[in-house]
Amino acid sequence: MMVPAGRRPSAYGLFTGTYGVFWFVGSAVIGVLYDHSIPAVIAFCVIVEIAAIPLFLKVRRQMADS
Repeated sequence: MMVPAGRRPSAYGLFTGTYGVFWFVGSAVIGVLYDHSIPAVIAFCVIVEIAAIPLFLKVRRQMADS
């Protein structure tokens, strides 16, 4: 368990808020890039997805340790 039971509502709120902000920012960046070049959109998406891999691995490792 990553978050104690008493702090879960705040954790879910923080997660959802952060997720929403970054979803908006990513969509805005993709929109701007789309006006310039579709290959730039593809490159941005691939780079961001690859950059997320270490975060997923870190969370996976933390979950396995607990």
